[in-house]
Amino acid sequence: MKSRTAIQILPGEHWWGGACFDGIRMPFGEESDLSRNLDPNSTMNQAAPLLLSDRGRYIWCDKGFSFSVKNGTIVIENEGDVSLCEGHGTLRGAYLAAMRAHFPPCGKRPPDAFFTKPQFNSWIELTYAQSQAALEKYAKDLQKAGYGCGVLMIDDGWSPYYGRWEFDAAAFPDPAAMVQKLHSYGFKVMLWICPFISPDTAEFRHLRDLGALLQGKDGSPAVVEWWNGFSAVLDLSAPAAVRWLRAQNEKLMKKYGIDGFKFDAGDAMYYEGLVSSVRETDANGHCGLWAKFAEGYAYNELRACWKHANEPLVQRLCDKSHAWGENGLAALVPDMLAQGLLGYAYGCPDMIGGGNFADFTPEKVKNLDTELVVRYAQCSALMPMMQFSAAPWRVLPQEENEICLQAAKLHERFAEKIIGLADESKDTGEPIVRCMEYVFPGQGLACCVDQFMLGDDVLVAPVLEKGMRRRAVRLPAERWKFVNGTVYDGGQTITVDSPLHVLPYFEKCGK
Repeated sequence: MKSRTAIQILPGEHWWGGACFDGIRMPFGEESDLSRNLDPNSTMNQAAPLLLSDRGRYIWCDKGFSFSVKNGTIVIENEGDVSLCEGHGTLRGAYLAAMRAHFPPCGKRPPDAFFTKPQFNSWIELTYAQSQAALEKYAKDLQKAGYGCGVLMIDDGWSPYYGRWEFDAAAFPDPAAMVQKLHSYGFKVMLWICPFISPDTAEFRHLRDLGALLQGKDGSPAVVEWWNGFSAVLDLSAPAAVRWLRAQNEKLMKKYGIDGFKFDAGDAMYYEGLVSSVRETDANGHCGLWAKFAEGYAYNELRACWKHANEPLVQRLCDKSHAWGENGLAALVPDMLAQGLLGYAYGCPDMIGGGNFADFTPEKVKNLDTELVVRYAQCSALMPMMQFSAAPWRVLPQEENEICLQAAKLHERFAEKIIGLADESKDTGEPIVRCMEYVFPGQGLACCVDQFMLGDDVLVAPVLEKGMRRRAVRLPAERWKFVNGTVYDGGQTITVDSPLHVLPYFEKCGK
């Protein structure tokens, strides 16, 4: 039986939390009108049963919940206890109190390679036509274009079907040699996998007999629809399923030298209504088990997650559109801020330019918004990670390609700073990307969500509107040095030049 809890929003109070996907709608306040179902998490990104206030309050539920914000009231409906904890002063105080109580730091973080250079994902360039020859060319082109060698993720399409976690022999005649070559260049190599199993295959029948597949209400293996069709679903609450998938991954690592895995498609929505033959687990719980399994690999990436904050997991935002608005570039900063406030510090914004491969086909490239791709790259440059998929040298004119390369090199120049913050996060649990209000409470910056802090002393104000060449920036108290060397007094709003090749950012330089 669900209970209903109503919490009054204080005058001038602002709230964050719930689902990262709703970052674009945060903070929530007296005038907000929204609802979100997190029982189970209905979004394709990270979520947690946590809401945080800049008045030092936080709300925590052990289980998934639905909540609404309307008429100055937060209403929560769930089947578990709802805790309202007060007296922590600020947004930062509320976060730290909630974190220590419910998701304390584990002392581990992802490897340096995720932070020091851009990541590269083969999805948009190759889609389902992944092949050894094409990947080797992609890797060579990356180096030729000056982007160097970071983490390289081989996306969906490298295996014959789902559950048959072996390279397609026709497309990959010698995968061990391919991986060895990629390693010799300096890449770390990851493979895309999912919890789905193609029906009526040898793997499906084997896992069915092991009791390693989730069931429908009739007790037979369930077949669910997801973005790639219909599949059965691994039951990771079953030890047999965990052993089987671990054996598949270990074989790939030992036989071919694979470094890790992109753990895609663990969204809670795909588990709703499914039953485990081993133990009772709800849809959010199964999503959490997918993340728990991913913890066993240093090189990992997740896109959907539930209650798995402060673990050494790379958490990418879900695919955004090739657009300027709230379904595209405008969502990157607020969604990353929401990630940090939910404890997912090791965040990666979406693939630069957007994650929809249809926007980058040869026909569409002719009319591509090249300015948008550049601003995507700049927006990502001073975040913990940045990820390319569409090849800038293919889809952009030379000048814009060069500006994207400059953004990549800027990220590399800040690598030491970012790694230092990642080290801090693993021990303190604090986010790497931080809200203005988190760092500078009480300065009227709660609703300033189109700029962000990298740690406590680098302020980043990316250009998020088409055609903008001058950008207003709200500077907190202190003094701030702009990228061109100009020093400004804080406590004011200034306007700075932001031509296409400039990412506006500031470094704190004292009072």
